[in-house]
Amino acid sequence: MYEGRTIARTILPVKLGQEIMAVVDDIRIDGMGIVHVTEHYPLYIADAIPNEKIRLCVTQVDKFSGYAKVIERIVSSDARQNNHRQYLIEAGTAPLVNLKYEAQLVLKQKQIQKLFAKQGLTVTVAPTVGMRKPTYYRNKTIVPVKWQNEKLTSGFYRRGSHELVPMTDYFVNDQAIDQAIVIVRDILEKYQISAFDPDTQQGAIRYIMVRRGYYSHELMVVLVSDVPTLPNESEIVNEIHTQLPELKSLRLNYSPKREYVLLSPNNRTLWGEDAIHDTLLGYDFIIGPNSFYQVNPQMTEILYDLAAQKAELQANDIVIDAYSGIGTIGISVANRVKKVIGVEVVPGAVADAQLNLVNNQITNATYILADAPEQFKRWQQERLKPDVVFVDPPRRGLTAELIEATVDMGPNRFVYISCNPVTLARDAVEIIRRGYHIDGSILPVDQFPQTSHVESITVFRKD
Repeated sequence: MYEGRTIARTILPVKLGQEIMAVVDDIRIDGMGIVHVTEHYPLYIADAIPNEKIRLCVTQVDKFSGYAKVIERIVSSDARQNNHRQYLIEAGTAPLVNLKYEAQLVLKQKQIQKLFAKQGLTVTVAPTVGMRKPTYYRNKTIVPVKWQNEKLTSGFYRRGSHELVPMTDYFVNDQAIDQAIVIVRDILEKYQISAFDPDTQQGAIRYIMVRRGYYSHELMVVLVSDVPTLPNESEIVNEIHTQLPELKSLRLNYSPKREYVLLSPNNRTLWGEDAIHDTLLGYDFIIGPNSFYQVNPQMTEILYDLAAQKAELQANDIVIDAYSGIGTIGISVANRVKKVIGVEVVPGAVADAQLNLVNNQITNATYILADAPEQFKRWQQERLKPDVVFVDPPRRGLTAELIEATVDMGPNRFVYISCNPVTLARDAVEIIRRGYHIDGSILPVDQFPQTSHVESITVFRKD
């Protein structure tokens, strides 16, 4: 007590371990179901679909929200299906696996609509463009490995734990990738290679990364390691390339846990080539361990083609491709416009983009190594006047500096390819405030079936 005042104790509306009967209100942007215990206190539940009546048990609480698990499903949704892959729910890798695909597409459309409404923007969101076969589509995966029960296990960690959920069928990967993971893991187990343990922070192998060209079928395996050299390295290398006939590139990525989140830039070729190739919209692309290359090539072709259509590209257009990666967007539209200038901050990606230009005999495109916001300011000072700017930023979206520099250059069309509708809606407010309007509808494209992620195309046109 201080001078007659008492410190208020927060009284939560639920207790740890409490069982509750409830109806699911909504699905969160990460695929978790939402039950509102009170207007301002949500519980988040895996594998819970709107309008289902469930009995749940509270597993975690804080001042603002909590988590719970389903004990009994009293009334199931018509949109529910059982894919018999509950392990994907446990690991959180495919949180929508038990939601019918048509309902997944509607959910993603509605989530974009709601996020824009939350920002006070009234927009039209077109129906989500879906996949014909929405399974086994990914051309890349990075999976952790861990010794459990005296076996080297591959899979994904259970939500909020250091327990690895074993997997051999990931449901979203190209099946040849799933098979390669098991073969490589078993070879590492044979030679008793230690695996990095998140509890002890010790061990050699952290992840197995596999990429496979959708059209080329070229296979890349990357051993992501906490140590620069593996024991029995030559024997392991020999067995891997003998057992994987599609293998074109086997590399070791030295990525100490203390320094890097996943992959470092430090790659060493153990066998074969430094990179693999694949085609996209008829163009040949070089793909290295660190290359940003969309993971769903079938839908990427549709995404880029739709983006070019919505941009209404003209033969005399000067196009800027920001966050250009290895040049996929710019190269795919170069034959429709006068000039493409790409900007990317990752040196390896720019080097790959420049090689891709040569490979595809494209002479009207240039790729520059620079931080996009700083380069945009330089272009503005040089009075460069692009007609169209394409941006395909990471999940964190655009910086205020990039938006300011873009609108100061005054392109007629600003094409935003987004992998995160939360940051898209946030950025849209600022772009509109600075003299642009959304031209036509926002178009969601389902790059990531069975997950909560969605790509979308928004065209901003100068007022």
